[in-house]
This record gives sequence, C-alpha cells and structure tokens, in this order.
Amino acid sequence: SSGSNGRNLTRPDRAAGDDAGMTRAELLDAIRTGRRSLEDTLAAIGDDRMADRIDETWTRKDVVAHFDAWERRVVSLLDRLRRGAPAEPAVETDELNERYWRESRDRSLDEVRSAERAAYDALIAAIDGASDEELFDGSHFAWTEGEPLAAWFRGNSDEHYEEHHEQLTRPAR
Repeated sequence: SSGSNGRNLTRPDRAAGDDAGMTRAELLDAIRTGRRSLEDTLAAIGDDRMADRIDETWTRKDVVAHFDAWERRVVSLLDRLRRGAPAEPAVETDELNERYWRESRDRSLDEVRSAERAAYDALIAAIDGASDEELFDGSHFAWTEGEPLAAWFRGNSDEHYEEHHEQLTRPAR
C-alpha cells in the first residue's frame, strides 16, 4: 500500500472524482467482483503454499494479513471522520506495513484468514451504513481533499487485491 500524501491509506488508483458518478450498487459490485477474484486466486494457490516466502520477508499468508490491516484501517477512517477525530499521526506507509507484518507474522493461517474475512465484512458493513453523501461527495469530509470516500474503500479492497495479485501468484523463493 502506498500513500504519497502521508495519510496512511492505500490511495485510490484513479484520478480524484472518478468514483463520484458511481452508485452504491456499482461500488459494491466492483468490490465484490475484486473479492471473488481474490478468493479464486487464493483457492488456486491452496493452503499448502500460503507459507511460501514470496519476497525477502513476506509469505502469501502475510499478504492476506496485510489486506486485513488496511481493510480495518479504512473502516476506522470512516469512524474517525464521522467523529471529527484528529487524523492519526503521520507514519510512512512502509513503516505501517512493517508494523502490521510484525503484529501478524506469527498468527496461524486460520487466524489470518478469519481476521481478514471479518475485516472485509466490516468494510462492506461500513459501506452499507454510510450515506451517499459520505461515500460519493468528495467535499463531505475535508480530509479526503476532494476524493470521494468510495475511492478510499476501493483503494483498500478490490484495487488493493489487484495491486498484490502478482505478489500472491509469483513463484516461491
């Protein structure tokens, strides 16, 4: 996940405003389509290959735990924005990824999968509970700097899964 603005979320892959014309049904469809693709990829990999190291540090299981962390983070963002809570202290994205990896690396595959599934379900529930203004009006929350919050949800779900597809499917080291 990369956040060049220091706001510590996976930034949307499209220009600001691209999700503004999107409907709630289209948003959920895009996320659920990305989710099905992720689930198909993980099923094809199989449990026996989830512990394979795929780069210097991470395993495939670590990538799933990474999704969990960022899905939880965007749900927390909506809650913080609604409460008018101050932004969390700026931390570099790589530092956050390292922190999340250290927090989850010793968890079992079953624990990681269960937590990530719960985080995904919470993300869908957050979208279901959000107003259209919160999701699609880029000016609703000043923190998003004109980007609809829907784009942040996509950047931490379907777009994020696609971002890591090559990493998940590359040969083990």
